[in-house]
Amino acid sequence: MGRRPGPSDSAGRERLLDAAVSLFAKRGIANTTIAQIAAEAEVTGAMVHYWFETREKLQDAIVDERIAPLMRGVWITADPEQGDVGGLVRGLVLRMLDATERAPWLPSLWLREIVQEGGLLKERMLKRIPLEQAVAFRRNVARAQARGGVNPDVSPDLLFISMLALVMLPQAVAGTWQRVNPEVVVDRAGLERHVLGLVMAGLAPQPKARGSRKRP
Repeated sequence: MGRRPGPSDSAGRERLLDAAVSLFAKRGIANTTIAQIAAEAEVTGAMVHYWFETREKLQDAIVDERIAPLMRGVWITADPEQGDVGGLVRGLVLRMLDATERAPWLPSLWLREIVQEGGLLKERMLKRIPLEQAVAFRRNVARAQARGGVNPDVSPDLLFISMLALVMLPQAVAGTWQRVNPEVVVDRAGLERHVLGLVMAGLAPQPKARGSRKRP
């Protein structure tokens, strides 16, 4: 029988998960070895197997203990079914930015291993999407459109994923884009203004075009 985990085991396990998400975001899961993760976390390779047994279980833990809680936090104070759409969208964007501020590795990992075909975390995350909240959000946006309160050209089905992409993509590619244009700065304040400016302006109802006057 294995030894019983103690307090130091718990701290080491947390360091290992932190090291794994950081390396996976930088290098990709397929290009990261257990030995590299262990070295980054300052534990032995044997301890990695002791805590997780397999790479698949390590990936399960990363999704369950690192990514999924951040995604749940985006919805935690939202009322997607009844909330005012403008306030709801603003709150969701701000909480997405809060999540990436707490976990700077998230945008790159999202792009590498969740969005791309063949990403090794894609199927795991698909099983953990808060579908009930997403469907309620879609219905709420559609009702607001029917009342004339939201731009009719906005797709309720694509709005949430578009907001997520606006938050995640600039952060995921910031390093590459800065090599093209060194003057580019991607920080929290600037990205918040940019994303909210685009989304809130896009949601605003469009003024009705004035019809031409009828001839007498």
